[in-house]
Amino acid sequence: MSKTFQVGAGNKVKLYVALLPLGDRTEPEDVSITAASGITSAATSVTVTALTGAIAGGTPLTFDNGTDTLTVYLTADALIGATTIAIEPATAALTGSSTAEYVAKLRLLGGTQLSAKLNSDRADVLVFEDVLGYKDGAITGQSWELPWTANLLSSDEAFRRVFFAASNAVSGREVYVWQQDPPPAGYAVGDGLKGATVVMNLDKSLTSTAICTVTFSLMGQGSPTITRYSLV
Repeated sequence: MSKTFQVGAGNKVKLYVALLPLGDRTEPEDVSITAASGITSAATSVTVTALTGAIAGGTPLTFDNGTDTLTVYLTADALIGATTIAIEPATAALTGSSTAEYVAKLRLLGGTQLSAKLNSDRADVLVFEDVLGYKDGAITGQSWELPWTANLLSSDEAFRRVFFAASNAVSGREVYVWQQDPPPAGYAVGDGLKGATVVMNLDKSLTSTAICTVTFSLMGQGSPTITRYSLV
């Protein structure tokens, strides 16, 4: 029996993004962070318990001490096992111990269209004459591309990840992306692609005082990882 289309709010393409540490193209994971002591105003580093996963530079972390919160931005990659993270000067102080949750897979909202493009480079290989006129060849490379257009708030955190990567592309900053098609009826997740990409041709226009329109392409090299529709 063929699957039927799902109708309703879930019938949408979904795109999730995470910044990658420099030189690391492995799939990011969520990380819980604990700062045992307070964060002083203008501090440029925070002492934390040993990290169980890597967090890319440019990523914001919001620390919560149970009463107040403070958002800081990493200025350098924080690697597995690190006990100190480098941050932009803290805009305020946060007393006592606090915790932060790094969510790697953050959904990019406001998308209005998406297509997936898979490309292959082919080199002709010289062969003896074929009476039917065929040529032989070899695939020498592959790439894939996810063009995206969205209307969203410029403060959207997932968009800020993409914008940071685009602004720092020359330093090698890449984005890990998870793309999901609309799922068949009865399923929660559709087919999709995932892998490391660079942000290409980002265009941001402010069409109102609150909403901006952005277009860009996420370009991956090699073969993407294919994901299949599932219940969760």
